[in-house]
Amino acid sequence: MATPTARRRRPGPRGALRPLTSASTVRAGVYLIIGGVLAGAYLTLVVGFVQMLADTGVPRAAVVVLALLSAAIVGTPPFLEPVRTLQVLAVRTFLDVDAVDLPEPSGRPSPATRWRGAAWYVLHLVLGAAVTVGLLLAVPLATQLVLSAVGVDRDFLRVTVPMISDSPVAWVALAVVLLLALPYLVALARRVLRQAAVPLLGPDQSARIAELEADARRAAERGRLARELHDSVGHALTITTLQAAAAARQIDSDPEAARRALAAVEETGRTAMADLDHVLGLLRAHTGSTDTPPTGTPVPAPPARGLRHLADLVAEARRAGTSAVLSTDPQVDRTDVPAAVSREAYRIVQEALTNAVRHAPGATVEVALAVQDEALEIEVFNAVRPATSTPVGGAAAGRAAGGGRGLPGMADRVRLLDGHLAAGPEPAVAAPGDRDGAHRWAVRARLPLGARGSAT
Repeated sequence: MATPTARRRRPGPRGALRPLTSASTVRAGVYLIIGGVLAGAYLTLVVGFVQMLADTGVPRAAVVVLALLSAAIVGTPPFLEPVRTLQVLAVRTFLDVDAVDLPEPSGRPSPATRWRGAAWYVLHLVLGAAVTVGLLLAVPLATQLVLSAVGVDRDFLRVTVPMISDSPVAWVALAVVLLLALPYLVALARRVLRQAAVPLLGPDQSARIAELEADARRAAERGRLARELHDSVGHALTITTLQAAAAARQIDSDPEAARRALAAVEETGRTAMADLDHVLGLLRAHTGSTDTPPTGTPVPAPPARGLRHLADLVAEARRAGTSAVLSTDPQVDRTDVPAAVSREAYRIVQEALTNAVRHAPGATVEVALAVQDEALEIEVFNAVRPATSTPVGGAAAGRAAGGGRGLPGMADRVRLLDGHLAAGPEPAVAAPGDRDGAHRWAVRARLPLGARGSAT
């Protein structure tokens, strides 16, 4: 059975007659005739200067100067950036070239791009001149053949085309062939132009590389915004849910504790709103949304959270009912930690605490920071559990590790700083009297202090 590709390569009678009935042939013919008219103007100018040079009564030096000046004027448009843009738009409209294959020009074109645009200009004029000449010759000749076949001015045809047959049927057949040849000539020229459009009008290698780099930057920015939303808003929702649940349980038995829980919900909500406003401001700025604030209105400043805010983060986890402990090596306070490393370290600890609060409520979580070998070492691990029992966080924790966005987000942050991340269950020293092997869930990250990666 023939494949669709094979069928396209071997068109049947309908495909062979397509140039006669397709609207694309008409559009291409209009485009080519425009090129033929421009070519006729250039030809008229050249013929005029040749006649002036042949006339001995015209000063030769003045003709040469005028010819050079005219050549500079008429030779400049093919190299202009607006002309190239118009050519791209015309090719999309008249030749049905996909915008994906031929994107709209952006940026200042290089000299090589200008020369390729000029080559397209010349090709358009040459093929347009061929189609226009064929039209100007075929239509009058076909008309004369039909008139001669019905008995009008046959002597003119015999004088102008002495080799033609004397049969009126042959004259009509030749007229039909001439008229039918025009669409196929246009289709052939259209095919040549379509094949040359991308090499001559498309972006060059440097432009393609720049576009790929811009796409990579946009993808990285989208990923960064997604991580910010996931880490900040996800953490806030987790803490808010737990605090609200605690307030609901204690509202009758311990109203004061319920009020403290509701106050924590309010504070967490305000923090999340600040993060959300910042991320949405960046999103509007990068997408050029019409909802962007008026000119002069600054994008909300990013919340300046880093290592010095870890104590507040741990305290927030405690208020949510998690027994959290923060241990910081004094060397960390004496080290000039780069802002990017400080910010990403905060987000990594925040996500690790969020997972612990969500999947192992009530379990003790330890956070430790130290500086070793020009790198910031981060450790977040939960309480010890026997290996034979359900792991801390249970099945939910396993699902989060395998299918959630928390660990991939942390991995992206670490990767952008050329660091290292390890997360998962690991053996731990069992509690006294525990005969089974013990395990704990740990997140370990190493961030080089000299990192100046994309996260900056």
